[in-house]
Amino acid sequence: MMKNLIDTVFTTSIKPSKTIFFILHDLKSIFPNSVYFKRNKYKMRQIVSYLKLKKTQNLVVILEHIEKTIQFWHFDLKHNFLAKYSLISIILKNNIQRSGRISSHNPELLFDNFKDPIGRVIGVMMKKFFYTLPNFEGRQILSFYKRKNFLFIRYYRYIFSASGKDVRLQEIGPKITLKFENFFQF
Repeated sequence: MMKNLIDTVFTTSIKPSKTIFFILHDLKSIFPNSVYFKRNKYKMRQIVSYLKLKKTQNLVVILEHIEKTIQFWHFDLKHNFLAKYSLISIILKNNIQRSGRISSHNPELLFDNFKDPIGRVIGVMMKKFFYTLPNFEGRQILSFYKRKNFLFIRYYRYIFSASGKDVRLQEIGPKITLKFENFFQF
């Protein structure tokens, strides 16, 4: 079965600020086969219906509220689930000292502490962004760590020493901390 070329669509609130576009740029770089869809005045119901017809797997909506809080809504369009997160903190790639560049290789995924029922649901939904096998030549790791209702997402590259015995991690960013709010079936 051939996969759809676009697996994840990002969109925003109707009038997003410039900050949202900086966040979008970094998010699109870590999620493969993702595109930005300009929201215009479309209702969420219209966007979801359209993307389901196109057999898109994920929709991520980045909403900025008046009180300057940012929420992520992750729609799993195949199984009709919606997970809501609040953005606690983000450090963009450009603000990380000595950060590396993200290559086009698919990263290895590392999940830690997703054993409780909510953690399993979050873990399964996060894995939906990455359907392909990792490409080990890129030496990239995307790490998801859950503690209570917080989700820490980090992106690294591992670098071998000349002898091949020592390994160090280079952060390539962004550093994202989300707080899980709730999930629904729609």
